[in-house]
Amino acid sequence: MNNVRHLAVTVIGIVLLLLGLVLAAGGVYLVVLGGSWFYLFAGLIMGACGFGVFQRKRWALFGAWALLAISLIWAFSEVGTDFWQLVPRTITFIVVTLLVTLCAPTLLNAENKPVLSCKKSGLLSLALVASLVAIFTSMFSVHPEVEASGEKLPVLNDSAAESSGNDWAAFGRNSSGQRFAQFTQINTQNVKDLKVAWTYHTGDLAINGAEYQVTPLKVGNTMYLCTPLNKVIALDPVSGKEKWRFDPKIEETSGNKNWKRCRGVAYTELSPAEQNKNPRIISTTVDGRLFSLDAETGKLDENFGDRGFINLLAGLGATAHGSYYLTSAPLAADGVVMVGGKLNDNLTTGEASGVVRGFDASTGKLLWAWDASRGAKDSTPLPEGEIYPIETPNFWGTAAYDAKTGVAYFPTGNQTPDFWTGNRHPYSDEYNDAIVAVELKTGKELWHFRTANQDQFDYDVSSQPILYDMPAKDGSVTPVLIQLTKRGQIFVLDRRTGKPVIPVEYRPVSTDAMPGMKVSPTQPYSAISVGATALKESDMWGASIFDQLYCRIQFKDMRWEGEFTPLSDKKRTLIYPGYYGGFNWGGGAIDVATGTLIVNDIRMAQWGKFIKREDAARIGMKPSTEGEYSEQLGTPWGVERSMFMSPLGVPCFKPPFGSMTAIDLATGKTRWQVPMGTIKDAPIHGVAPGLDIPLGMPTMGGPLVTKGGLTFFHGTLDYYLRALDNNTGKELWRGRLPVGGQGAPMTYIGEDGKQYVVVVAGGATRTGTNDNRGDDVIAYALP
Repeated sequence: MNNVRHLAVTVIGIVLLLLGLVLAAGGVYLVVLGGSWFYLFAGLIMGACGFGVFQRKRWALFGAWALLAISLIWAFSEVGTDFWQLVPRTITFIVVTLLVTLCAPTLLNAENKPVLSCKKSGLLSLALVASLVAIFTSMFSVHPEVEASGEKLPVLNDSAAESSGNDWAAFGRNSSGQRFAQFTQINTQNVKDLKVAWTYHTGDLAINGAEYQVTPLKVGNTMYLCTPLNKVIALDPVSGKEKWRFDPKIEETSGNKNWKRCRGVAYTELSPAEQNKNPRIISTTVDGRLFSLDAETGKLDENFGDRGFINLLAGLGATAHGSYYLTSAPLAADGVVMVGGKLNDNLTTGEASGVVRGFDASTGKLLWAWDASRGAKDSTPLPEGEIYPIETPNFWGTAAYDAKTGVAYFPTGNQTPDFWTGNRHPYSDEYNDAIVAVELKTGKELWHFRTANQDQFDYDVSSQPILYDMPAKDGSVTPVLIQLTKRGQIFVLDRRTGKPVIPVEYRPVSTDAMPGMKVSPTQPYSAISVGATALKESDMWGASIFDQLYCRIQFKDMRWEGEFTPLSDKKRTLIYPGYYGGFNWGGGAIDVATGTLIVNDIRMAQWGKFIKREDAARIGMKPSTEGEYSEQLGTPWGVERSMFMSPLGVPCFKPPFGSMTAIDLATGKTRWQVPMGTIKDAPIHGVAPGLDIPLGMPTMGGPLVTKGGLTFFHGTLDYYLRALDNNTGKELWRGRLPVGGQGAPMTYIGEDGKQYVVVVAGGATRTGTNDNRGDDVIAYALP
């Protein structure tokens, strides 16, 4: 037994010596880069402790405890009480101290006596084990970034959303994109009793690059949804039984082959002169078509366009086929259907126009065409055969509409390629990442507001604008537009003028750009933002002190002068907020009753670097629009980019990587902010941990808010639908889904008088495989 014990002690000493040397060596590198000295000193002490254990010296014990004390002082001084930041800074040194303490009975003093008896060593070791258990146990608790005050949210509008009745008639419930329902049948007191009422399978699995991101509609006694293959399906909202389905038979192109989505359809009633006709379902396809269906029968409206279809590639030129496609729900209101489209990013210059068009909802006649090259000057459609100017910023989300004023609002992206700005047209710079207000009947521009100047990082604005009548203390009301952005900035504008209601500051940013690049010296920053604080060295994270050191080294070795640091061909540039968000297409919700904005976000840093195309070809990099290398043909450089991750497969920056946040619009203050999602189903190097640790993972889709005091959400990387308390952000209920989800939940009152909450689950976002994919439409209700 003694031989085994001495061998174990020897191995522990050698391992600690080697790990200490590794830590010290990395620490030297970090110091050379201008980073923290702690890792060098900690590595030297750890290595010395290992050597002391190997030599059976008593000072190894004192060194280990001194290292633990120093690490605790350093950790709290650097990150305060941030739990997830403290974990990698402390847990390694607790383990080191535990190992040395366990070895203490073999460590000898000058009289060749043990520095500690077995009993004392055991007691100290138990204390250290208890601290490890406490840390591990705490990992399963939610650690809010902002704790709720506990005060109940004041009701500002008790009759909010009642005009929408029992239905969910548009992508964001109404054309204002509010995603708020006045129902209280399911509430904070009884949500724990929520059960599956029915499940329906569409038959289209989300495989081979297809994703379910749809929010269904419910109008009267019918629910409507679409599959990633653009099939439109009508269901009975009480039973889930299929009423009809329509298949537009999409063409698979180079652009949509691995990118099939349908985020929603539109419902519209026809003009009073056509009261004898049934309402219509308007939808789009990933091969560039718009079509109209009879909402009662699912049959094509032969009087719409060309026997039910409109070719949206018309007027876009030869480059549009395979590059231009539609993924988002169109806006259909007041007899007009309004659509934009998505273009392939980063492959080449010369992409088709980003023109936004309005069509007659009854006939499909093209009424107007707004294009950034003409802007406010003219929205008259071009004559048949003419081509809209190429390379204008596009609009690929869903628009919002103010029925009282007849004004529609849509957000834009930027001229592709995303990462090279040297070829941008002046009108592209004027309208990139903007919100544009137009008359819905004519397309005439009324105003526009840019959320970024000369976008270099694919910060296109994609979420549906939220329209809200914001009350003031003096009793006045300001009609505002709330626009979420990938930058994490939340712009609140007077929707009559486009002027900021919440202050916007133009701050200087880095202009150290490559020759030929055009960059702006300033960028707009709102007084309200989420997850947009610039990263610093101490924000680097890891599962242990070692990969945290790796991440700090990588951070210090990158170009980073804050947001909008331009890319270079010399070294990698950190991109944060990342080009996935912030806030992506999923958008947010507004509790209209209390004036609380509730939003989910993504916090994922990326890096980018310009690369010569011949160099990329030589090392075997495969070009794509969404992958880690894009050619950007027509510009001087290709671009290499990726997630900022540690070798262990975890992000290199502090959690959470996704959160849910409630913001009081009256004051701009955050009421609460909680991490969203656990690591349970999120694969790390292909293996799902299976642990309900609420670290907060990247989110997709959007929230649903109800007057019952609940926020529903299922766009996490784990397979759950959750209900949060609107007052506190506390999770009150969760229901396990068969696979992950990406869309937004919706709710309605059925003809049986029950309130239903419905989600579509086809799989978590971009898994890269066909595993854990689905086609589930699931309705929940109280028993």
